[in-house]
Amino acid sequence: MASMRGGQGDHYFALFQPNGLIIKGFDRRFSGVHDVLQGVPNEFEGFLKEPAFIMDMTTFCTWKLQSSQEWSASKEPAVEAYELLHILTGKADYYYAWATEYYEMSLDRSLVQRIFDMESLDGEILEGLNEDLEFADLEEDIQEIGFPVKRND
Repeated sequence: MASMRGGQGDHYFALFQPNGLIIKGFDRRFSGVHDVLQGVPNEFEGFLKEPAFIMDMTTFCTWKLQSSQEWSASKEPAVEAYELLHILTGKADYYYAWATEYYEMSLDRSLVQRIFDMESLDGEILEGLNEDLEFADLEEDIQEIGFPVKRND
């Protein structure tokens, strides 16, 4: 499962299952959009019933079954409705621009690229991204997501 909450109500939830991937989101700019959950395949029934995913606040929903080559949606919203997903699809350049603005800090663009390239997290990358963090601070997150790590101890 992956999720993002924007702090002003915007959010998305993505559930990865052996039979496919489903993503639902809410963008307050499109709050008048309805019926976006119609036609979701039965394979994702558990996702639709999960209260933590705030299903009553949904402005877009898209899915891809493992057996399909195409993404599907009950109702195709404007491309702008998927803007919340650009953080996932925009690659390192998009994330770099977003993070420097959102966190109001400078980042080394090459370190962001190394993370997107799934290069093992080492002391140099960690210190370059946040000098106040140590591996111990991230241990639980590293274990949960399985990100590759190269410790120099």
